[in-house]
Amino acid sequence: GKEIRGKRPADSVELAALILDEAEVAVVPGEAFGTPGYLRLSYALGDDDLIEGVSRLQKLLGEAKA
Repeated sequence: GKEIRGKRPADSVELAALILDEAEVAVVPGEAFGTPGYLRLSYALGDDDLIEGVSRLQKLLGEAKA
């Protein structure tokens, strides 16, 4: 995996925890649904909240380094 803010998540469980800690956005690791390596997002939010969450994700994941 890639490094994000000094951390290198080994799986989607660790990535979900990192996203929650760093971007304050909750995502569900694919392991919870039998699909490791993926994340699930809920879009049952108001438009403004959805835009804010995606913006935070984009900013955080844009910092990823090989």
